Order: sequence, then C-alpha cells, then structure tokens
Amino acid sequence: MAGVMILTLATLIMNAQSLFSNTSIKVDIPKANVIEVELEQSIPVSITKEGKMYVQDEEMPDLQSITQRIKELQEKYAMENNDPELKGQQLTVIRGDKSLQWGQILEVLDAVKKGGAKRVALAVVKRKGGG
Repeated sequence: MAGVMILTLATLIMNAQSLFSNTSIKVDIPKANVIEVELEQSIPVSITKEGKMYVQDEEMPDLQSITQRIKELQEKYAMENNDPELKGQQLTVIRGDKSLQWGQILEVLDAVKKGGAKRVALAVVKRKGGG
C-alpha cells in the first residue's frame, strides 16, 4: 500500500524533449493526468517492454545491479556538489513501458530505494485535455 502511495505521490510529467535527453532507451511511456514538474539533472531508470532494465544507458542484468549503480550515482552526485547531505537526493526517474505489469515496476522501485534514492518519480506523458 505504501509503495502505491509513494508511486502516486511521486508521479511526474515530462515533456517529450526531456523524456529522451537523459537516455537513448526507447520506452512507450503511459499517459496520465498529473502535475507538471520541471526536471533537473536526474538519473533515468528504464524498463523496456521486453523487460530489459537500464540505468542511464547501461543495461543492468538484475535488480541488485540497479541497486548498486544507483548507490554509486547518488554518492557521486553528493561528492560532485561537495555536500554529503545530498547523498540520495538526486531525482531518479523510473521510465517503464506501459505494457509492463505493475509488479515489475515495483520491483525496480524497490531496487532504486535500496540504492539510497530518496527522490523517486515515475515518468508519464500528459494526456491531451487532462490535468
């Protein structure tokens, strides 16, 4: 239940240009009526319709690899900004193909959270006339 609430609260909208600026992985993002949020530098985590998982443009063989990579990127973000309190604060955006089962998305969300990400959002495309 908490996972669903986190996903609901963390959902954000990305415009088409932002969807592909941080990664080259093609994912058919679902549409939703949501609040628009301006993105800063974020970590894209993508799941294709075939179930392949990527952090940025690097394919991940399993969920543990996602956890480890997110941990590394969050630590790097804090070090680059010379502020250890920023560890875990870089926005991580999960981009799951709309044909995926929710269970797959939640497993990736769990792996991202285990990697120390405190700010996680789901990517969606704004529905026409909605929102």
